[in-house]
Amino acid sequence: MKVLIISHLPMATKNNIGKTLLSLFSEFRKEELCQLYIYPTIPDVDRCSSYYRVTDKEALLSLIKFKEPGKEIAKKLINKDQGLYENADDESLYRNKKNKSALRRLMRDAVWQVSNWYNSGLKAWLEREKPTCIFVAPGAARFVYNFALKISKKLGIPIITYICDEYYFVKDPTTLLEGFRLKLLKNKIEALVNNSSHLVVICEELKSAYTEKFGTQATTLMTGTSYEISDSLKIVDDPKDICYFGNIRCNRYISLAEIGRQLDGINAELNKDYKLKIYTSEKDKEILSTFDGIRSVKLCGFVMGEAFKKAFSESHLLLHIEAFDEKSIDYVKHSVSTKIADSLASGIPLLAYGPECVSSMKHLIRNKCAITAISEKDLRQMLLKAFNDIEAKDLAVKNALAVAKEYHNSKETSLKLKEIVKTVSK
Repeated sequence: MKVLIISHLPMATKNNIGKTLLSLFSEFRKEELCQLYIYPTIPDVDRCSSYYRVTDKEALLSLIKFKEPGKEIAKKLINKDQGLYENADDESLYRNKKNKSALRRLMRDAVWQVSNWYNSGLKAWLEREKPTCIFVAPGAARFVYNFALKISKKLGIPIITYICDEYYFVKDPTTLLEGFRLKLLKNKIEALVNNSSHLVVICEELKSAYTEKFGTQATTLMTGTSYEISDSLKIVDDPKDICYFGNIRCNRYISLAEIGRQLDGINAELNKDYKLKIYTSEKDKEILSTFDGIRSVKLCGFVMGEAFKKAFSESHLLLHIEAFDEKSIDYVKHSVSTKIADSLASGIPLLAYGPECVSSMKHLIRNKCAITAISEKDLRQMLLKAFNDIEAKDLAVKNALAVAKEYHNSKETSLKLKEIVKTVSK
C-alpha cells in the first residue's frame, strides 16, 4: 500500500492544508506516502518517502524554454526552519488579490493545460514510487483535478477525493466570465467525483450534499488536532486578551473589526484594557487599514514553530471568526476551520463569531463547545460572558475537550483513513 497525495501545498506545519494532511496521515508510515504538489515551498517536516513539485512558474517557462517542468525535492532541503515560501519574492505574487479573478484563474488553467507537466521526470518518479492509490485534495484550480485523473488512468490506480472546501454547491456568479469559469470547474469536479472510489469530507453537510448528488461512497473525517488533547481546563480567572490566529481574508477582517469596536466600547465603559490580538501574515494595507483607530486591536504579525505554540498556549481566550456577507458565506458554508480542532483540544475557552448557517458555527453551537455570537447585536453579551462568566467558560471547555476526543482525535481519524485506503487499494 502506498498513497500518492496530490495537493497545492505539501505536508507541513505552517499552512492549514499541510497541517490537515499531517493529521490525516499521522498513522501512516513514511514509506507508505509520496506527494506531488505545486506551491513554491519546501516541506518543513519529512513525512513522505519522496516529494515531487511542479510550480506555476515552471509550467509557464516550459512553454517558452521547452524545458520539462518539475523536480523531486532533495531531502537535505527539508527542515523545520522553512518558511511559507522557498523564495520570499514569491509571496507578493501568490498573495495578490487579483489572482482570484475569473480571467487570471482561466489563464492559469490554460497554462497548465498546454504545459508538459506529465513528462519523463514525473513518469520516472511515479514508476519508482509505485503508488497503489491517489489521495487528492483539489481546490479552485482545474489542473489539480487533471493531475489526479490522468495519473489514475495512466497507472490504473483508484482515487480518493478529499473535500474540505465548497466549490460545487455554490450560487451562480453575477458575471459571464466567472460563470464560464465555474461551469468548467463544476464539469471537472463531476469528472473527478465520478471517477473516485471514495470521498472523504470534512463535515456531515458535505457528505449529504455529495452522496445525494453523485452516489459515491463518502466518509466524514473531521480535521484532527495537531496537539495532544489537554487533560485539564486552562481557564484564566481574569482574562485580558482574545487571540485570533490565521487568515483574515474572506472578509473575516470585517468581523474582527466589529469585535474590536465592541471591545473599545466595553473598555471605555468599564475602565478595562481588553485586547484583541491578531496573529496573521496579512500585509495588504487596504485590509489592515480596517483596524485603524480601533485601540483594542493589536496586530501581532505571523508566528510559526515554537513561537506559535507559545503564543497559542498562553492565550487567555481563543477566537474563531467568519464573515456575514453572502459571498463569504457561500464560500465557507461547508467548511470547518483547521484551527477549530486545535482550539477545542487546548483546554482554553473558545469564542466564535459568525453566521449560524455555516458548518463551523453549526458544529460549535450544536456541541455547546464555544461561547458564540451569531450577529453583531450578540457580540457585547458574548464578550462580557467570555471575560466574566466562569461557569459558562467551564462548561464550554469541558464540552470542547469531549468534542475534541470524539471528532478531532488525529490517531482515530487517521486509522479510519487507513482502512479506506486499504479497501480501495485491493
